[in-house]
Amino acid sequence: MSITRRWAIYRGFLKKEFSSPAPPGWRLRSLLRGHLSKGLSMLEDRAYREHDYFNSTLEWRRKATYNRDLNSVLFNKLNQKLWLDRFMPSVAPPITHYVAGRKLISLAGEVLELDALLLLLAEKGELFLKPAGEGEGKGATMLTQMPDGIIANGKHIEPRPWLDGFSRTRPTGYIVSGIIRQGPWSAAFFPATLNTLRVLTGTHFSDHRPVVLAATMKMGRRSTYPTDNWHSGRGGFAAKVDVDSGVLAGGLFYNAELRRRDCVEAHPESGVQIRGAALPDWQAVKSTMLELASLLPYPGLVGWDIALTPAGIVVVEANTNPGLDIHQCHGSLKKTAEQRAFWAEMRM
Repeated sequence: MSITRRWAIYRGFLKKEFSSPAPPGWRLRSLLRGHLSKGLSMLEDRAYREHDYFNSTLEWRRKATYNRDLNSVLFNKLNQKLWLDRFMPSVAPPITHYVAGRKLISLAGEVLELDALLLLLAEKGELFLKPAGEGEGKGATMLTQMPDGIIANGKHIEPRPWLDGFSRTRPTGYIVSGIIRQGPWSAAFFPATLNTLRVLTGTHFSDHRPVVLAATMKMGRRSTYPTDNWHSGRGGFAAKVDVDSGVLAGGLFYNAELRRRDCVEAHPESGVQIRGAALPDWQAVKSTMLELASLLPYPGLVGWDIALTPAGIVVVEANTNPGLDIHQCHGSLKKTAEQRAFWAEMRM
């Protein structure tokens, strides 16, 4: 990679680092190590001391090179939906429409005025809207039709002014989805959000062989509604999943009061035990993820967000630019020969 490209990535790192407050005392270390301060503060002490983690800048450079083809094909959530509908429709998300300017386009090809979104909501009762090209829950909106009006992300709105504002500020690239009904196991942790399983797969560049590199269970809380996003420990909780057994460790988060990485044994808002909980049908889930990774049109790295429903798993989205901090905050991603072999192909 050229010096110009490396500098461009470092400038992007600086922009992201300075776009939000840093944990006390971590900004200088972040600049010296080339890793976002929020990620550094969530590492185990040993991993930090021994530099047993992938730096943000290195990670971004390698993904820009090795995930480029995969990212260009499947970055957009609408593309992901169409791909899944073709190759594994049983796990495709319930996306039904997308927004294009003042038009609402159904995936069946019907072109409607944007006002039809309110009629669709009245028919379905609930809808979930999010940008097709964004991550980390940005712009996500849960719409609920109630007898006394419409609620957006927990707050009553005036439908017409809201729709007019939406069309002016977010005119394109939104997908409209039905609600995914999670099963009782994941709902128990915090029923107000869809609590998803992040599975990190690598598809080898040498022979297209898939491998599950890590898995982490995400759980929302009141402050993250309507999503379960982890936000480097400042959002919900993230519990490591043992890739062999499917058993959860404790839920990691950033304790702002103690100014450090911390862990809960049970969800503090529901009281449901996290550590020791076993994912239902984990071996079947892992097998499905390996099959999906093997079907990708290009090799590379994908972070799959999976909903666990009574009818089986649903792919909420496939992150072709997945962050590694949600996994490496629990420990090294280079423990096994299988992991090291994949990272070696990405020169990490």
